[in-house]
Amino acid sequence: MSPQRRPAARQLLTVQSERILATRYAGQVRAAVIERALRRMAAADEREARKMQREGGRA
Repeated sequence: MSPQRRPAARQLLTVQSERILATRYAGQVRAAVIERALRRMAAADEREARKMQREGGRA
């Protein structure tokens, strides 16, 4: 990644997420790893929202 873009990217990643990417997902394209995680989170949030609708908004 170019030096001009790296500082902006760092704002999106915590120290912990940098460490996870470097150790658990070393060699993988970071954007793809992050996108996969976001897709999974969005799907889980959607399932939870549907569940809440079916239950009439009860927690």
